[in-house]
Amino acid sequence: MKISKMKKTIGVLACLVFAVAWLPGAGATSAAVELPLRIEYQGERIAFPDEQPYVDKAQRVQVPVRFVSEALGADVKWAPANQSVTIKLDNNEITLIIGQKLYNVNGKVKEMDTAARRINGRTFVPIRFVTEGLGAYVKWDAAVRTAYISDIPFDPEEEKEPSENKAVEENMYGFKVKHNTGSTLEIEKGSNEQYYPVVSMMIYFPEMREGADYERQVKEVEEILLQKIDKKTVQEAIQYIKKKTDWEQEIELKVFKDSNYSVYIASHNSDPIDVSVYEIKE
Repeated sequence: MKISKMKKTIGVLACLVFAVAWLPGAGATSAAVELPLRIEYQGERIAFPDEQPYVDKAQRVQVPVRFVSEALGADVKWAPANQSVTIKLDNNEITLIIGQKLYNVNGKVKEMDTAARRINGRTFVPIRFVTEGLGAYVKWDAAVRTAYISDIPFDPEEEKEPSENKAVEENMYGFKVKHNTGSTLEIEKGSNEQYYPVVSMMIYFPEMREGADYERQVKEVEEILLQKIDKKTVQEAIQYIKKKTDWEQEIELKVFKDSNYSVYIASHNSDPIDVSVYEIKE
């Protein structure tokens, strides 16, 4: 009787934690403090006054084009009419178009492995496409989260970004998940502490994120949940997820439980579907 009451109390507290996290503007607490990502050119750190570089889910170093290009001495022009950026340095010229993977380097059409993005007024692309297009070289040091740019070549073994274009597997408290599968499913490791999710997943519609494969994301969520949660509970959870058939639709918070885990599902209109998994602790 006491155990049953305790589980009920834990369930209520977990629900409150999830509900607060689900509120617009609520942020997630990182389990570990990471070093800030640095970009250096010829030994000097490049400053980013507003939007910062970051490592995306595919483990690519994404940078604001203007600040990196100008640090190399290039001239950068933004054309709002066709959403394009032109970068010129000596005899090199690059043209990028927002939302497209194809770009032009000195009159030749090339293709990136991701489309150029516009974030808060800044154009982002993987760092190597900018540096190589301008005749420079780049290497990544994961230990200190720093990308080094140079006018002369590095050792070829060092000129790599972390695990670029490869699916990366991670164990999240017994749930084996894969990043960079191509579906754009967002998966974050939580905390094994009471009242906090062990795994959080975000399912996106194509209108929210370019390249999002909604059906594939739902399938991946199902496969992850089935690893440690009973089939009936997972089926009910997936059926509820599928009730959101349009990106502007809203589905209210609902909880699905088996004897060991609780799955919290909710989505505001125009937001991704939040699927958070909590371990039931006695």
